[in-house]
Amino acid sequence: MNAFQELGVDGEGIERFGMVALDVPPAADVAKVQRLLNHGVSEEWWDMEEGCITAH
Repeated sequence: MNAFQELGVDGEGIERFGMVALDVPPAADVAKVQRLLNHGVSEEWWDMEEGCITAH
C-alpha cells in the first residue's frame, strides 16, 4: 500500500481473502497508478480487476 499512498491513493483490504480495494481520487495521477498496477501484475505480485463507481 505504501507505493500507492505515495501516489495519493488510499485503500482497504480483507487479509482473510487477500483482497484490496483502492480509492483513486480525481486529483491522483491515474496514469502512474495504472503503470504501478500493471507492473505488479507483470511481476506476479498481484492480479487485478478494474471497476469504477461515481457519485452524481
